[in-house]
Amino acid sequence: MKALPVLALLALATPASAHDKWWSGREVDPATKRYCCGDNDIKHLTKEEVKLVPGGYQLGDTGEFVPETRTQPSVDGEYWVFRWGNPVQTQCFFAPVQSM
Repeated sequence: MKALPVLALLALATPASAHDKWWSGREVDPATKRYCCGDNDIKHLTKEEVKLVPGGYQLGDTGEFVPETRTQPSVDGEYWVFRWGNPVQTQCFFAPVQSM
């Protein structure tokens, strides 16, 4: 019976479930005012995939530059990007507060 609480805590520790705690589906990009969108549009980026550069962030998976004005605080301390559209574009970017 003691294993159930431990298993529940471990399930909450995964990155995918971490964003579920704060992602409400109503967040918008602070500069463009576009909705970030949904769970099918989100991608977790590792610290190695994101580089802090003057004025913003360089995303290693696409080479894209995201300015600070479009960066939002990530409450779980991870990097998250929401991409959708035709062509696919970054709609929202979340970064750990300490790196902003």
